[in-house]
Amino acid sequence: MRQKGLIIATLLVVTLILGACNDKEAIVDTQTNSLVDITSQEQFDNEIETGVAMIFFHASWCTRCAAQRPAVETVSEETTFVDVFFGEVEFEDFPDLVKDRGVQGFPTIIIYKDNVEQKRFTGQGHSEEEIRSALNGVL
Repeated sequence: MRQKGLIIATLLVVTLILGACNDKEAIVDTQTNSLVDITSQEQFDNEIETGVAMIFFHASWCTRCAAQRPAVETVSEETTFVDVFFGEVEFEDFPDLVKDRGVQGFPTIIIYKDNVEQKRFTGQGHSEEEIRSALNGVL
C-alpha cells in the first residue's frame, strides 16, 4: 500500500511538471520587450553570422520561460552589452529553427560568436550574473 501511494505521488508530480508548459495560451506578450523577434531563418542567420548574439528560445505559453525572461531582458537592456544582438525565437512560430539548433527544452539561451555556439543555458533559474558572465567571457 505504501509503495502504491509513492507511485501515485510520483506520477502526480511528473504530471504537474510536464503540464507546466502545455497550456497553449500565451502568458507573455513578446511584442513589448527589448529582445528582437526573429521572424525568419534568414534573419536568424544574418544576426548570428558576425559578432556576438544571444538568442532566447522560448514558448510564450511556457511558465518556465516566463520565469527566466526577466533575467534575459534585464541583461539585454544593459549598456555594457550595446554591441551584442539580443533576439528571441518563439517555438510556435519556428519549430524547424528550434529543432535545427538542437533546442530540446524551454527555455534555452544560446550565445553565439561569429556563428559558433559559445554557451548554452537550458531550463529556468539562470541568474542575470550567470548570463552577464557568459557574455563577458565571449566578448
